[in-house]
Amino acid sequence: MHKWLLSATAMGCLALTGPLAHAADDADVVLTGGRIYTIDAKGQTASAMAIADGKIVYVGDDEGATAFTGQNTRKYDLAGRPVFPGFTDSHAHLPDGGGTLLGLGLGGMETPEKVLAAIGAYAQAHPEMPVIVGSGWELSLFPEANPSKDLLDEILPDRPVFLSAADGHNGWVNSAMLALAGITAETEDPQNGRIERDAQGVPTGTLREAAMGLVVPYLPEPDLDDVSKNLDAGMGYQLSHGITASIDAAIMDDMLEEAYLKAAERADLPQRVRVSLLAATEMVTSTVTVDNVDDTVANVSARREAYRKRSKGRVDAEAVKIFVDGVAENHTAAMLKPYVGAPMGPHHRGDTNLSEAAMQAYVTKLDQAGFQVHMHAIGDRAVRVALDAVEKSQQANGELGHRHHIAHLEIVQPEDIKRFAKLGVTANMQTLWHFRDAYITDLTEPFLEKDVQRWLYPAQSFEDAGVRVVWGSDWPVSTSDPFDSIEVAVLRRDPHADEGETWNKAEVLSVDEMIRALTIDGAYIMGQDKTRGSLEVGKLADFIILNADPYKVEPQDISEISVLETYMEGKLVYSRTE
Repeated sequence: MHKWLLSATAMGCLALTGPLAHAADDADVVLTGGRIYTIDAKGQTASAMAIADGKIVYVGDDEGATAFTGQNTRKYDLAGRPVFPGFTDSHAHLPDGGGTLLGLGLGGMETPEKVLAAIGAYAQAHPEMPVIVGSGWELSLFPEANPSKDLLDEILPDRPVFLSAADGHNGWVNSAMLALAGITAETEDPQNGRIERDAQGVPTGTLREAAMGLVVPYLPEPDLDDVSKNLDAGMGYQLSHGITASIDAAIMDDMLEEAYLKAAERADLPQRVRVSLLAATEMVTSTVTVDNVDDTVANVSARREAYRKRSKGRVDAEAVKIFVDGVAENHTAAMLKPYVGAPMGPHHRGDTNLSEAAMQAYVTKLDQAGFQVHMHAIGDRAVRVALDAVEKSQQANGELGHRHHIAHLEIVQPEDIKRFAKLGVTANMQTLWHFRDAYITDLTEPFLEKDVQRWLYPAQSFEDAGVRVVWGSDWPVSTSDPFDSIEVAVLRRDPHADEGETWNKAEVLSVDEMIRALTIDGAYIMGQDKTRGSLEVGKLADFIILNADPYKVEPQDISEISVLETYMEGKLVYSRTE
């Protein structure tokens, strides 16, 4: 059983002895008898730390901690347990994730039958809902990632249904939903979207990318309370995985933005959050052009200012999200070489959502306005276009140090990997995806030439090139449990299989590289590495206590590690009870 405690019990903060050591006053909390990984520049460990007023005042040995222990100090015996800085999830969708916990979530279901049973049960339990909405089904469960409307029609012939896939780039609807939205054989595919059709041109029930926008006007609009509840649930879930800071990867609508503005006013918010503003309300249909880029930047700048005025310090909106392309599974990722055997024809290689000229103008103006740019790029051409835009912005603005990053990086050519460090761009990786599951074996590799397959999900190549790497879960696309992701990064195989081959061994990461991606480098990408991300004197006491040590256990056991307690500024915000 898990629980998160949003009203914290007082506990303290930690720190290391050294030139910044705090004067030996009574601490609020002293922790002793543990193995504390400071993740400082020297990679030091300690057995004790002390916390006062939410900050670390001492990190060192147990004996030294006695100087900080007074009559009113709370003493905590770690009993040998490992302690780490709180983790950062550099790419997540918190309200969407919370929605899967509170609503119809289809993640982790292993067969179409289980998915359909869950949909039917949810609909039966909610007869008051005129439209059934859910998310999380896996593309790999259905032939050609193309589930049919007929499957839904059998269980819900009359009520419209819309179900977004786990990746968020594909939707599944029934006949009633198609009828409600007026989607027929005569309906044209929207820009950057595709309606899947049978041999007669009749829609089959799968909507790709911007085609999902055709049904959005017919979906029920959640109210602010619902969205806020989803956000709270999402933040609580992150705490259970030791995540004390998250980057929300895309603010998709006005209601979501209002929920975050409301949350920003809470000084005790149980996450540090950077929201990534989106210029367009639809994920892939960007309205940004060379001609309107100034107005677009003015719009996101005004929205950022609202956060600056209302935030109590734990939420900011210093980033803007750009979806450069789609995803490989439905052949909307932008590739340098054409897909092999794709149904769209022999020359199809996907496309970027913005023109290259618009990308370069937009990134240049955003950089000039002080924004961090957070880019989704799956295909190797999308990655190149993103890097070209950053390079163009630096030619215009100089290096302003806004810590731009590119997420996902499914296919990257080696010559572009080397450009990341030169341009100061961070690689934002979802390492849970770095093994040969059905998404790779059935939906990706068969459509790529052999020489391109070698560069699927490079990881160590980024480290070797001196590129800063951070970790993101993309929850609820996949779990935000970081220990699953660490195990995959280290073994490059299914974290829940007892054995298996290591996929592309040259690209494995070390445990230490992953821990840095989760801690100090995650803090860096949020511009907070001076105040958190390592357990050092003077920093905020955001830390976690684990039931096992990822440095000590066998690699195949890393995914079994659990977070026992999570603290923010020395206060308990989550505890696990068996």
